[in-house]
Amino acid sequence: AMALGQVAQKFCDLYETLDSDARTKFLVLLSRDFCLPKGAAESAAQAYLDGMAESKDFAKNALLAHKLRDSLTPLYADLFDNINRLPEGFAFLVHLRTEMLALLSGPQRNAAMQAMSDFLMRRLQTWIVGTLDLKRITWNSPACTIEKLEQYESVHAVRSWMDVKRRLGNGRRCFGFFHRNAPKEPLIFVWVALTDQIPDNVQLILHEREQPKANEANAKCAIFYSISSQVGLSRVDLGNFLIKRVVSVLRTELPNIEVFCTLSPLPRFRSWLDKQLLTPEHLVSPPCDIELTDAEKQALVSRVPGAATWTAALRHLVDSRGWTSDQANIDAMEPVVRTLGAHYLLKAKRASSSNSGSNSAADPVANFHLRNGSCLHRVNWRGDTSYHGLRQSLGLMCNYNYVLDRIEDNSESYVAKGTIATSGSDP
Repeated sequence: AMALGQVAQKFCDLYETLDSDARTKFLVLLSRDFCLPKGAAESAAQAYLDGMAESKDFAKNALLAHKLRDSLTPLYADLFDNINRLPEGFAFLVHLRTEMLALLSGPQRNAAMQAMSDFLMRRLQTWIVGTLDLKRITWNSPACTIEKLEQYESVHAVRSWMDVKRRLGNGRRCFGFFHRNAPKEPLIFVWVALTDQIPDNVQLILHEREQPKANEANAKCAIFYSISSQVGLSRVDLGNFLIKRVVSVLRTELPNIEVFCTLSPLPRFRSWLDKQLLTPEHLVSPPCDIELTDAEKQALVSRVPGAATWTAALRHLVDSRGWTSDQANIDAMEPVVRTLGAHYLLKAKRASSSNSGSNSAADPVANFHLRNGSCLHRVNWRGDTSYHGLRQSLGLMCNYNYVLDRIEDNSESYVAKGTIATSGSDP
């Protein structure tokens, strides 16, 4: 009989030869026909219930509970377990889940595929413990590693190799977690800029010319301006550990660094604005809980002839293509949009299935950093003036400040009560 490891290897080899359509059919079949053994769960559940009702023998009932748990384990579990034991198995499974997620975003979305993706996600989360190495990535790193930075970057697109070289130059750092069985492929990585103050615009970081290395010794701030992971590790929480490890490394290497802060996007701000604020109802009667002065409202209304409310004026401006090149419009919009950004970050909460609602911030980036224990430090107008930045957030960015002696208290308070810590005088 063929050893299980050989079977797993043949599976991987076969899958790699399939074209896109064949891979889709294969994954659909795997999720549908190799989930739970038919009838096994029902039989095990009934045996467990009968045993609990008839016997007080805790050892026997524990055995029945164990059998019930085993009956709820899908058949593809053993396949994934054996693939993970292969030298390149973990990386293969990450890419396999990437393809599952791609199918779930299209017409192949179904409960069986979702269940298989979630099961593999939980397995990856378990297997990854104790297998990660933190490495600094430099321009001298293997070319295949640098290519992965360009491929996996999800926040600020890499346009050329010169972009990468600039981001890896003096005054910059890039760190990644690597699995020990895939030492050249970063699972997750973070870009860091060393600066003398907390920045309010990401283009200054992305396009600034390389500085003399001596400037690093005078830097006061380490700015985390992008963190990306492989798609197949979606919902596998590695970012928290990565940031904390990088902070530790930088404190040792550069004791002159006093501030650890982010320059982060607000990826769902424009969507929230359209769905919650710039609605037909609010265009006629603006909400009362937005803290704007009468002068700020009037300045915005004056930019749009015929607009009766500040919300109607804002709707007209953001829907027009020319507002970004009209300085008068930019000046009138700034206090309004910054205030709305602060309101969104501090007040907007994630939808919850429970009647009590959710304490979590609606913005996924905010939720990530606040759970990690950061403070919301500042909302930055025109922080990202790229096409993507203007489209997703009207150019707003914000800083989350990791005040080291407040991290644990901030995290506990946010998770338990939804309390959002702030630092500085803004927002």
